[in-house]
Amino acid sequence: MKDGPRAFRREGIYHAKIQEAELEKSAAQNVQIMDSVGTDLQILSPRPLMMLHGENRWDDVVSCALDNNDLIARTIKLHPKLFRGVGGLPQATGVPLEKMFDEIKRCINDLGFLGVLINPDPSDGAGKSPPMGDPYWYPLYEFLCEHDIPGHIHSCACCGRETYNEHFITEESLAISSISRSDVFKRFPQPKLLVSHSGGSIPYQVGRWRSNRQSESVTITEWSPRNRAKA
Repeated sequence: MKDGPRAFRREGIYHAKIQEAELEKSAAQNVQIMDSVGTDLQILSPRPLMMLHGENRWDDVVSCALDNNDLIARTIKLHPKLFRGVGGLPQATGVPLEKMFDEIKRCINDLGFLGVLINPDPSDGAGKSPPMGDPYWYPLYEFLCEHDIPGHIHSCACCGRETYNEHFITEESLAISSISRSDVFKRFPQPKLLVSHSGGSIPYQVGRWRSNRQSESVTITEWSPRNRAKA
């Protein structure tokens, strides 16, 4: 196995083979749609729903991420003025986040991508991933800040009771609320984090979280019926 950004490129991992003609045809169809609606630039990323995360075999998780990123890079080469890339990452239940740092470096340094896609629930609805305010995520925040890399938070597949659409909103809301309750921004003051779908339910329920935060800062005595009556 090679060291450095290409460390994942090892024998034994399957790599998809997409013919150039197929890729050119797909890219041309995309460009035609862009032209028809007046889109000048599109940022390409893997389709989150189709990423292999959760409890899949680690080699398959890695292969899926690499193949997606390579296809995006090839598409950008076909139309360099129209496309930019955001890389998908190999994430899986319980796997240390440091194991994907080499692929982040490859995406940014070798493929020229703008940032990376972060699944806030690598267990894909199984309830085995800590929320994004948990120390589990600190190595990733530190790495992204150190290298000035934007992270795009977008949930992926779901094996739980939710549909993947519902899971997107749930996990993206949890990402915001858990980070805001933690000391992430004290430890890492300049993270570049984006959250999909307008931040999930947060914009529509912000009053509830604001009320929660205010009530946490008020003592029980201050909220007693007697004191409220005096007010």
